[in-house]
Amino acid sequence: MPVKIIIRLFALAAVLAGAGWLLAQSDDAPLICDPADLLRRQTELANTLDTFPKMAENDPQAALEQLFQVGAAYQELALECGYIPPDIAARFVGADVARILTLLDAVSGDPLNGQLLYNSDTLACYGCHVAQAGEAAPALDGTLTRAEETRLADPALDGYTVTQYLVESIVQPGHYIAPGYNNVMPNNFGDRLTLQDLADLLIFLESQDGPSPE
Repeated sequence: MPVKIIIRLFALAAVLAGAGWLLAQSDDAPLICDPADLLRRQTELANTLDTFPKMAENDPQAALEQLFQVGAAYQELALECGYIPPDIAARFVGADVARILTLLDAVSGDPLNGQLLYNSDTLACYGCHVAQAGEAAPALDGTLTRAEETRLADPALDGYTVTQYLVESIVQPGHYIAPGYNNVMPNNFGDRLTLQDLADLLIFLESQDGPSPE
C-alpha cells in the first residue's frame, strides 16, 4: 500500500478519535466514567500513534495493525464510558455483565427467536438443559421460578436480579455453579452471542415460570 494512503489513514484516525470524544461528551450519551480518566486514557491512545508515520514508511502492514488495534481500543473506551453505537444489537456482548445489563435497555427481546436459538444446533442449549429433568445442567422448565425462589436465596447471589443472574450464567458460567452441578458450560458465549441474541434468549428463559423440577 502506498505510504501516502497510509498517512491519509493516519489523519483519518485522528479525526475519528476526535469525533469519538465529541460523541462521548454529547447530551444523548452521558458519561458513566470519570472525565479526567477518560481524557488520560484518550491521550495515552493518541500517544501510541506517535510512531505511526515512521512505521508506515518502514513496515506498512505493522502500521495498519497498530491502527486497527488503537481503533478497537478507542471503541472499547467509548463503550465503557456510556456510548451506545447504532449497531449495538448486532455486536457481540462480551463478558462484562455490568455493561451488558446497561446495554440491554437498548434492545427488546423476541421470545420466539430466543426459543429458536435455545434449540439450535449452533448453541445447543437443549443438549444439557433438557426440558424437564437436567443431569448435566439445570432443566429448562421452571428457569424463572428456580431463579426467583432458589438461586437468589443463595447468599452468594445476594443483591442479584434475575436478569443479572441469567446474564452471568450465560457469559460467565464459572462464576456461580448451581449446587449439585459441575462447571461444564462453555465460557465463550459472550463471543458468540450478539446483544439481540442474548435479549431474545433472556426473554425466552424468563417465560419459563412453571414449576421447577429441582
